[in-house]
Amino acid sequence: MSEQLVREHPTISCGIHVDQIYELNLNSRTFTADGQFWLVWPAAVQDLMTAHATTPLDLVRMLNRIETWDSTFDVATPSPVPLSGGRQYQLYTFSSRFYDDTISFRRDPFDSLSLPIILQAAQPWMANKYADIRMIPERPMGALVGESGDLSGYERGGASFKPYLSRATTRFGGWFQPVMAQMRLEMVYRTNVWSALINWVLPLMIVNSIVLMAPSVEGSLGDVRLAIPSTALLTLIFLQQSYHSSLPKLPYSTLLDDLFACSYLVAMTLFGLFVWGTNLYSAAAEDQKVAVMERINRVDRRFQWCSLLAFAVVAALSWWRP
Repeated sequence: MSEQLVREHPTISCGIHVDQIYELNLNSRTFTADGQFWLVWPAAVQDLMTAHATTPLDLVRMLNRIETWDSTFDVATPSPVPLSGGRQYQLYTFSSRFYDDTISFRRDPFDSLSLPIILQAAQPWMANKYADIRMIPERPMGALVGESGDLSGYERGGASFKPYLSRATTRFGGWFQPVMAQMRLEMVYRTNVWSALINWVLPLMIVNSIVLMAPSVEGSLGDVRLAIPSTALLTLIFLQQSYHSSLPKLPYSTLLDDLFACSYLVAMTLFGLFVWGTNLYSAAAEDQKVAVMERINRVDRRFQWCSLLAFAVVAALSWWRP
């Protein structure tokens, strides 16, 4: 947004306001938004539009808009409104579904959603090899999202409207890959931390607490000890199935998935440890049973501390992984 950029390139000033967002679908990664955006361009851009027979409706396109058969994208006035200095102002209205390919659930259930609306220069003559049109945000910017921009189950985290340059992934049968100007509205929504703790983390913590307390049961009570990890494994399986019913299919594991995997390994290892301890105690001679029980209890205590460390390491690695 420097003065040098404005001097060296024809620029189009952009503003946007989203009235409401609804019908968020995490499985299809789509959402619906209604609102308006507006463009202001100087006389130099108007001359280029006239030379290339470009109407205001053909000047930009909403890049991630889908299901165009059931959406609207129109100019609010039949022709641009003249402004001082030969500038032209055009207001647009839209109501459409948009695709979001940036949704990440790696930190779920403490994830955040960044819902984008992307405006891109639509005409070939606007590419870097020709007019090299640049899009910049208007200054000052007002509210980007209205009061009806809340999403059920999420807290609003803020919004930004920034310029980008996008290089095409193909030459479209031509001799160069065009670079087109873009403006991207990013609307951030976050899950409620307390709700995520109550709904998902707390049940998992309770099951793991029972598993980690199981080695405190006296080593001579083999039947009681063996029943605890096997029951915990079944509970963990049902918890994870319930958790995944609320998520789309993912090519990676989430934070909670990693904790579930660690819980499975801890419960299974504990079951094996209890089998070893029960067999060792049963096979020991009567005069050796006290010593054997002390050995079993000592190994159990070490297992408890190692398991706590494993949960902390897995949680940290899962949270900070790229």
